Amino acid sequence: MWTNWPVRELNALNKFYTLAQSAFWIQQIIVINIEERRNDHWQMLTHHIITLGLLFSCYAYHQTRVGNVILVIMDVGDIFLPLAKCLKYMGFTTVCDVMFGVFLTYWIVARHILYPMVCWSIYTDIPNIIGEVCYKGSDSNLQGPFPVPETSSYLLEPFWDSEGMVCFGKKVTWYFLVPLLLLQCLIFAWFVLIARVAIKVIRGGSAEDNRSDDEAEEEDDFVYEEAPLEEEVGVEELHLKSWERRSGVKRQASSSGVSLPLLVSTY
Repeated sequence: MWTNWPVRELNALNKFYTLAQSAFWIQQIIVINIEERRNDHWQMLTHHIITLGLLFSCYAYHQTRVGNVILVIMDVGDIFLPLAKCLKYMGFTTVCDVMFGVFLTYWIVARHILYPMVCWSIYTDIPNIIGEVCYKGSDSNLQGPFPVPETSSYLLEPFWDSEGMVCFGKKVTWYFLVPLLLLQCLIFAWFVLIARVAIKVIRGGSAEDNRSDDEAEEEDDFVYEEAPLEEEVGVEELHLKSWERRSGVKRQASSSGVSLPLLVSTY
C-alpha cells in the first residue's frame, strides 16, 4: 500500500470507483438532512463528513490504494445484509438467520480487526517506508524527494494542483489517522446497538430500533417502514404486530428458533 508513493496516475476503473464513492457520500449528506431526523442524526452526519473528507484527501495525496482497501473492508458486508433482507421477504427464515450471523461475523472481523490493522499500518509503516519527503511533477516526470517545508502551506497544495508539491510525514500521517480512529469510535458505538438487537433476537424478544423511541409512540400514524437502525449498519426489525394488522399477512415461524428482524439497508 505504501511502496512507490506517490502514484500520480490512476487507471480509469480506480478513478471511477473513487469518484463514485465520493458522489455517494455527498448524496448521503444531502439525504440525511432532507429525511426525518433520527436520534443519531449528528453521529451519522459526522460519519459522512469524515468519510467524504478522507476520500478527497486520499485522492489528492495519491493514497487511493489504502483508500480502496478501507472501502472494500467496509462495503463487502453490505452484500450479506440485503441478501438476508431478501431471504426474509421470501420466507426463508432459517437461511435468513444464518445470513444475519454471517453479516454480524463479517462486521466484527472487518471493522474491528482488519480496519484497525490498516490504521496500525498507517501509524507504523508509513514512517519507515515513505518517511518525511515531498515530490512534485507528473507521474512521468516526478521530481524529488525534497525535504518537507517548515511552513504548513504545502498541506493544501495537492487539492488544487495535481502536479504540484505533495508531501508526507508525521503531520500528514496524523491528519489521516485521527479521522480514521474517530470512525472506529462511531463504528464501535453502532456495534453496541447491533449487539443489543442480536441479543434480543436470540432471546426471542422484540428487537426494536434503539434510536427511535420518540418515533415509536407515533407508529400508528404512518405507514411503516422506518429508517434503518443506522444507515451504515442497516439492521432493524419491523414492528411486526403493526405490520400484520395493516397487511393482513401473518409472520412465519423460524425453524431455527431465532426470529431475525426484517432487515433494511440504504445500500
